[in-house]
Amino acid sequence: MMNIFGVVLFLRTGWMVGNAGIGLSIVIVFMTISMALLPILSAIGVTERCHMEHGGLYFLLSHALGGRVGGSVGFLFVFGQAVVCSLYCTGFGESFAEAVGWNNEWAVRGIAIVTLLVLLGINLAGVKWVIKVQLLLVGCLGISLVDFIIGTFVKTDYAAGVVGYSVENFRNNTGPDYIPGQDFFTVFGVFFPTATGVMAGVNMSGDLKTPNRSIPIGSLSAIGVSTVLYVLFVLLLGAVCTRAGLQDDFMIAEKVSGVGVLWLLGLYISSLSSCLSGLYGAPRVLQCICNENVIPVIKVLGRGRGPNKEPFLAILVCGFISFSFLFVGQLNLLAPIVTINFMLTYAMVDYAYFAVGMSYDMHLKRKEKYEGNGDKKETESLLSHVIDKGKKETDEKSATNGMGPKYGTLEEPKTGSLIDTSEPKTVEKVLTKDQMADELTSSALEKDVDKKGEDAEKGKVKTGDRDDKDPPRTFHYEIYKMPSSWYSFLCNRWVSLIGAIASFVIMFAIQWGYALANIAVYILLYVYIGQANPGVYPGLTDFSLIQWIKTTFQSLCRRGPPPPEQYVVTPMFVPTKMETEQLNEDSEDYQGRGRYHQSTIMKGEEYDQFE
Repeated sequence: MMNIFGVVLFLRTGWMVGNAGIGLSIVIVFMTISMALLPILSAIGVTERCHMEHGGLYFLLSHALGGRVGGSVGFLFVFGQAVVCSLYCTGFGESFAEAVGWNNEWAVRGIAIVTLLVLLGINLAGVKWVIKVQLLLVGCLGISLVDFIIGTFVKTDYAAGVVGYSVENFRNNTGPDYIPGQDFFTVFGVFFPTATGVMAGVNMSGDLKTPNRSIPIGSLSAIGVSTVLYVLFVLLLGAVCTRAGLQDDFMIAEKVSGVGVLWLLGLYISSLSSCLSGLYGAPRVLQCICNENVIPVIKVLGRGRGPNKEPFLAILVCGFISFSFLFVGQLNLLAPIVTINFMLTYAMVDYAYFAVGMSYDMHLKRKEKYEGNGDKKETESLLSHVIDKGKKETDEKSATNGMGPKYGTLEEPKTGSLIDTSEPKTVEKVLTKDQMADELTSSALEKDVDKKGEDAEKGKVKTGDRDDKDPPRTFHYEIYKMPSSWYSFLCNRWVSLIGAIASFVIMFAIQWGYALANIAVYILLYVYIGQANPGVYPGLTDFSLIQWIKTTFQSLCRRGPPPPEQYVVTPMFVPTKMETEQLNEDSEDYQGRGRYHQSTIMKGEEYDQFE
């Protein structure tokens, strides 16, 4: 919730209603929510079908689509998070400067720079206390929202354009009335950064006890509550404010609220908390990319400082990016940059789930092709029949049911012998291959468990309860069927594909120059990673979009039935009879003994009786 209720909601909702009108503003809200909801559902689908228990957005893309895609999109995601921090600081500076009467762009930039430096210092010192007070901050944010709703009933300011509830005013604000230089997609580009925090739950999956349960409930609940409040903001501002006031005054919501200080408190808390979260998360994603050597040229940024390996250099780099974009000085110019960057990231998440679903179908078809409709088990092959038959014969011979001696035991001699066989003897244990494999495996596991236990005891002496806090990351190299749940029907690959295509289209509709720049950077990083690090993880999916489009187009244009399926049949050789030949003849001296190695213990006193 803290990441979704950002500075744009407080400062640009009224401006959006003044330009697009109430009707199109609600359309923009639902478009924004849809563009944010689809990546969340796609991320949930990927994590559950690939059994990913830990890891954020970067690890999700790397695991599903490969290190080249994950590294390229992850780098752009870090860049977008850094620019978002600039947007939050600019919004904070804009509201603070107007509150104290400093109507100057350089005053806004100065306040934003000081705010960013303070937050960077807090981040370098440690922000664990900020995470602990998140619930308190959400409570303060809720108080400011309640103050705004109450203010619509009790407060009017005709000079500022706040006239109270009026049917005529609501009717006048229903349709669009854009100021010069604005249209539907530019207004959408300014409002979309409110949805840049929807991936917070996915990014913190490593810190959750049950991520497969917590992420869907938390993310979908936050989106549902946010949708209701967004629509409520649009309706209330459109009902109580004039269009001129909505277009000209970015702080119109502060004049609507009952106690302006509470509204400013919510604005400052949301902007500072969101900025601090961005400065905390982005450097750690960058450190992860560098430590895995996905982009070798920036490997040095993965170095950490202190016992927790704090990404000191990565924090400085992200802070420098944020500092550079502060000089833009206008929230309306920063918002489209953030929008296009995140829409590209969300489009790749949508495509990742589509690729996972298509790869699963490809695996099923391949399994049916080579295993006969998927019903033929490995034990039904010809070789398995031979192995099972031989094993069965061996078990029958070794069964101690009174019908014969057990394999590996000594028979009692029928006549007297020179050796007293009444004493206990040790007999070597003859194992089958399966039994030997089981014993070797069990002994190896026991040694491994003992070794791990010793290491764990040593580790606990040094690191305390670190093992409980940092569980090992597990990798699964198989795609599974989507487990049934109350939200599983929402995860649909075709809807995700439509969402990815829509994201690309809207990117170019908002600002085609920024869209081309982001795609060009992605292509350059993708090619560079392939050249500099060709051994990077290829990804779990083996689906090719280009090949799929080509195959689909050919099947649509083909006339007549599809070509018959071809099989490769091994050649049949002439059956030959093979017999074993023995070079030497059997001696009759030991013909009563079995044909296997035997051993017995002979004691010294057994020879003394012949002296």
